[in-house]
Amino acid sequence: METKDWYKLTFLIESDSEEIIIWQLNELGIFSFSFEYLIKNENKKEVNVWLPIDDWGESSRRSFEKIISKLLNISAPKNQFFNWSIIKEEDWLTSWKQYWAPELVGNQFLILPCWINLNKKYKDKQIIKIDPGAAFGTGSHPSTYLCLEKMENIVLSEKKVLDIGSGSGILSVAARLLGAKDVCAVDNDYLAINSTNSNFQLNFGNLKNLNTYLGSFNDVTLKNQLKQFDVVLCNIIAEVIKEMIPNIYNCLNNNGEVIFSGILNSQKDEIIKILIHNDLKLMDVSTRKDWACIYAQKTSDQT
Repeated sequence: METKDWYKLTFLIESDSEEIIIWQLNELGIFSFSFEYLIKNENKKEVNVWLPIDDWGESSRRSFEKIISKLLNISAPKNQFFNWSIIKEEDWLTSWKQYWAPELVGNQFLILPCWINLNKKYKDKQIIKIDPGAAFGTGSHPSTYLCLEKMENIVLSEKKVLDIGSGSGILSVAARLLGAKDVCAVDNDYLAINSTNSNFQLNFGNLKNLNTYLGSFNDVTLKNQLKQFDVVLCNIIAEVIKEMIPNIYNCLNNNGEVIFSGILNSQKDEIIKILIHNDLKLMDVSTRKDWACIYAQKTSDQT
């Protein structure tokens, strides 16, 4: 089978810049990255970003450097700050594994890389097995953590759940573990849909109770008449969330609940105003580092 090459970009940042880098990478649709603490300097972190060569030509790489340079206000020459290298697919998959470890999320969940055996001390946890082959969300990002944490504090048993922007499928898997009877996952990236299906199969041995849809949320819901959901999960960026809120309202049952994550603290007030304008009642806001998770409810149909 043909393998593809990857660019690996490495650069150093101040530790307190981690959140803004995560936000920018997510804005650019880049999900293959890691942060490594430096033993000799705890105030610095090494950022590693993996980019498929076929999608990142020279002009795209230079544009990416400009965005990061502006974000970090870099004064050093770019060739001394950004280190680019090329690695093979199999080396990329191997290198990814060194950054993965089991991770506890909230009170119930343990995110478990699929090649690691479960430690007996975690046997009472809700185990979410993840294969990072496509390098989508791992649960470590604050927005995913917040979403999982909120999910374990609401009732999902026998509920119909919609996961918008499913990525790795981690939220879809969590919903099923918490008793959801039907899960619908939507993503506009076919790799994400493949990853959602793969990780759901990894956890449950089949795809029963899961339906996946490739395409934009608005197009998919219109074409497939997706509605009457008890719970909607939406862990994507704020700019996209704002445009989706009216259609999310239409997808919900009366008293249906929605969890929005992927929102910076500085963006939450604007999102809350749009929710209220669209007849969604604010129930709770939780935060982690620079990120916010908004929990809201549809209280009645407006006529």
